[in-house]
Amino acid sequence: MMRLLLTLLLLALAPGAQAGAWLQEHKKGFLSYSGVYEETGRLDGTLYAEYGLRPKLTLGAKVDVDMTLGRLGEGTAFVFMRKPIPTGKRDYKLAYDIGIGSTFGLAMDPLLRTGLSYGRGISLAERHGWVAIDGAVEWAIDEGANTLKLDSTVGLALNDKFKVMMQVFVTSADGNTSATLAPSVIWQPKPDGASFVLGLEDEDGTLALKLGMWRSF
Repeated sequence: MMRLLLTLLLLALAPGAQAGAWLQEHKKGFLSYSGVYEETGRLDGTLYAEYGLRPKLTLGAKVDVDMTLGRLGEGTAFVFMRKPIPTGKRDYKLAYDIGIGSTFGLAMDPLLRTGLSYGRGISLAERHGWVAIDGAVEWAIDEGANTLKLDSTVGLALNDKFKVMMQVFVTSADGNTSATLAPSVIWQPKPDGASFVLGLEDEDGTLALKLGMWRSF
């Protein structure tokens, strides 16, 4: 019990949500941290950051790491660039991203990432929200397996302080496919302040608690 409380305390200091098809505004940035504590005792952390270097160019970085106590941290890290795909006056947005990265820990294997994102705003009972679909392939440059990812998000603003979000993450690598269902609540106590995320994740029957923080700058 004490170990769980310490873990939750560490998590409370902090995806994060990726902007996907929506690029960052010029000279504006976004930072998020999230931690996922599984019922098996595994603890994963994700740090995500992006910055609008130009009106049509967003640079970013993402680190995923195994933070389980007593283990050597292993994970992946990427830096990437995202650019929009012109859609004219259509209601949706498209963007692509290209990145380089590596696994780290016991082994360091270089990776190349390519991604495509779709996003659009929605309205439901006079409430506004968004839909996002992000697909990516993490290509193993050496001998590792390629990883395919498809993330879907539906979010809805309940009022000025609370949003709800449902996400589905599908990952396929080396012939194995897993799916994660992740409902969450987002609380933003101040209009220009940080947002705090509380959610659950169910990955093929394994439950986990997710805590996170988002911050724009």
